[in-house]
Amino acid sequence: MRSDLCIGIASSREALDIAVLEPGKAVVAMRFPATGMGVEGLRLFLSGYGRPLRMAVAGVAALGLALSLGNVCGRETFIVSSAVASRAEALARYAGHAA
Repeated sequence: MRSDLCIGIASSREALDIAVLEPGKAVVAMRFPATGMGVEGLRLFLSGYGRPLRMAVAGVAALGLALSLGNVCGRETFIVSSAVASRAEALARYAGHAA
């Protein structure tokens, strides 16, 4: 699957930092609290993108987020070590280059 829309999610105990990269547009950055409500807000945000996307997730909640957010048709999800990329924008760029 090929998608030009790439999302990076950096999770910490306090927050979920999000970066959205789309060719020809400025990076969109936002933050959700690292709570159940924050995850639901993130899920709602992602549902607004009706086309395929690639997503890279890193941090303390990476596995849980990848499992709960990535199980959608047309979405590729990568779990990335924080040693490789730990900031949301770097994770979005990783998603764009991952095979």
